[in-house]
Amino acid sequence: MVEQQDTWDSNKKVLLVALEKSLGVVATACKAAGIARSSYYRWMQEDAAFKAAVEELTEVSLDFGESQLHKLMNGYHLPDVKVFFNKEDPDNPIVLPIQKHFGPDAAAVIFFLKTKGKKRGYVLSKAIDVTSGGQRVTGIAIVDYTDDSNA
Repeated sequence: MVEQQDTWDSNKKVLLVALEKSLGVVATACKAAGIARSSYYRWMQEDAAFKAAVEELTEVSLDFGESQLHKLMNGYHLPDVKVFFNKEDPDNPIVLPIQKHFGPDAAAVIFFLKTKGKKRGYVLSKAIDVTSGGQRVTGIAIVDYTDDSNA
């Protein structure tokens, strides 16, 4: 029985590494690790330590996503090359390293402000929580106060 437990533990470790590489995408990680998705979900329910490790990886993937969002908001450079061909010597092109520039992405800035800037007013609409005596209101009567007597 101890040997079977060791195999399960090593499978969990393999799956955790695959989850980290896939940024938490379960299907991709399970396929890469050769482990059934049903095993992943069972381990999430039955093994608190495994679940905690997966939740920590989820935070890491969110951190990565935020760093990519910040990169889009700031603009960034990527290494690239420019190739020049010489008519006199076509077999020896000149290859120059360059930096390709990508400016700030307006959509990324808007998304950031809508999600992180709500308390500063960057929202499209406001949610109103209506309660009555501590109880949630389930229906609201609409009363029409227009004067139809002149019609």
